[in-house]
Amino acid sequence: MRRTLIISILVFISGACENFHYSSPPGHSLEFYLISEFQRQTNSYKIINGTVELSDSIIIRYDDILSYNLHNYTFTITKSLADRLNAFENNHIHGTPFAVTVERQIIYTGYFWAGFSSSMVDWVTIDPLYYSGKNQLRVQLGYPGLVEGDFIPDNRNDVRILEVLRRDSKLIDK
Repeated sequence: MRRTLIISILVFISGACENFHYSSPPGHSLEFYLISEFQRQTNSYKIINGTVELSDSIIIRYDDILSYNLHNYTFTITKSLADRLNAFENNHIHGTPFAVTVERQIIYTGYFWAGFSSSMVDWVTIDPLYYSGKNQLRVQLGYPGLVEGDFIPDNRNDVRILEVLRRDSKLIDK
C-alpha cells in the first residue's frame, strides 16, 4: 500500500513537472514556416493564399520570439536565431517564401528578402540579414516599400497573432 502511494505521488509529480516544459500552451503557437508549394499572381510576387502548402520546416519558433512591436511591425528575436539568420552561409534564404501561422493556420505569407537586392517585391517582406544589434526582424509591405496605388493585404497585426503575444506578455503596445 505504501509503495503504491509513493509510486502514485511520483507519477503525479512527474506529470506536473512536464507542464513546466511548455513555453506556449498547445494550440496557441505562433511560428514562421517555410512554404513548400504556392502560386503567385501573374507578373507579381503576390502569393495566392489558397495555393499555399506549408513545409514541415519551422524557421522561427515561438520560443525564439522575445517580443513584437505592433506599431513598427518588428519582432525581437533571440540572439541565437539572429546569428543563424545572419550567418553568411545562410544567404541562400534570400527570396524564400514563408508563412506566419497561429496553430498552423496561415495568417499571412511573405518572403525573406535581403536588403542588398535591387529587385522590387510587391508582397510582405522581411530582411533576414538586417542586423541592428537589437536582433530585430521588421515585417514590411513590399520591398523597398509599398508602391503607390498597389495593394497588399496587411495582416501583420491580425488579432490571432496579437492575442498569443499579449497572453505571454510579448506584445509591445507603446
